[in-house]
Amino acid sequence: MTTDAPIRSLRDDALFVSANGIGQGHLTRQLAVARRLQKGVTAAFLTMSYSASIVRDLGFAAHFLPHHHLTGEEPAVWNARLAEEIELLLDARASRTLVYDVNFVFDGVIEVLRRRQDLRSVWIRRAMWPQHHAAYLGAGVHFSTIIEPGEFAESYDAGPTVLARERVTMVPPVLLLDPGERMGREEARIALGLPQEATVVLLDIARASSPALSERHRQIDALLSARGVHAVELNSALAAAAERTSHRPGHSRLTLYPAWRFSKAFDAMIVRASYNTFHENIAGAMPTLFVPDEAVDMDRQVDRARFAADNDLALFCRLDAPEDEMRAAVGTLLKADARARLTRACEDFLAARGGWRNGADDIADMIMPASIQMMKRE
Repeated sequence: MTTDAPIRSLRDDALFVSANGIGQGHLTRQLAVARRLQKGVTAAFLTMSYSASIVRDLGFAAHFLPHHHLTGEEPAVWNARLAEEIELLLDARASRTLVYDVNFVFDGVIEVLRRRQDLRSVWIRRAMWPQHHAAYLGAGVHFSTIIEPGEFAESYDAGPTVLARERVTMVPPVLLLDPGERMGREEARIALGLPQEATVVLLDIARASSPALSERHRQIDALLSARGVHAVELNSALAAAAERTSHRPGHSRLTLYPAWRFSKAFDAMIVRASYNTFHENIAGAMPTLFVPDEAVDMDRQVDRARFAADNDLALFCRLDAPEDEMRAAVGTLLKADARARLTRACEDFLAARGGWRNGADDIADMIMPASIQMMKRE
């Protein structure tokens, strides 16, 4: 029996749309879902993230559309182009589902959703919003499904999404890799060229701001003053052309993605409390000093860090902390007994929650082909 129907009509396809000009959080959450899609569902990405290459590295088609801040276009002109690009991809791939992960919903995306009422649209809307982003919540009316990835620190969330969950599906925390997908300690250190016997500490707090850079240098100095410590700075994949070598012994720079795959190579970490890093480090029982990014438009990283410190899951130091406070926090992190205590606390915390479960599996199940959904209901 033959059919004239195009091959594309026989498959389910999901188009993932994200922004992320600064970090990789939104794109990484989408990749977590895409790599867990059921057999029979294909996926492609339209992203404004400068790290679009990581999508291709994981085997997915990636289409890069720079934000109008980069192109210099008027917002209205750019949004019209965004809508056109999305619709071209939807048609070319016969996509039945659009998955969006940006807290602000662009007008171009809203225009597509208005035109295509039969399109299944999913907004993955992370919590811990700053209060001044509350006006963004209204865009939820345009989506058929809103999903909120879980937060270990949900009891400390006082943001506007907490009171806007009437149409929201809650899932466990979403991560690209499960804890069991990480390399072993020795294997990871060999892969990264790190000394087997040293106390190796990963440092990832710097952004473009001068306070972060200044704090990074202070913490490196504190680490290198300790005997037998090797400090590793994590370069952002968005700035792979940045400094790659170190001029000091016991200090190196690496560009890694996904960095968590190698996390067992490190004895401890000094990092921001971004969504992915925070949940990775607690789920992976990594001794951590959180130094949250408190920039005005960032998620409420400081609340995650406070939750971790208040529950003895991690250490906490603010970016502008006095020198003696910062050095004391780093000194505590370098003590083996303190690290062992933090590891046990994270393990106990996860056990009390019933163990690790990845919300990306739940979201992927929601995007399964309609035929499989019908079979499951039967």
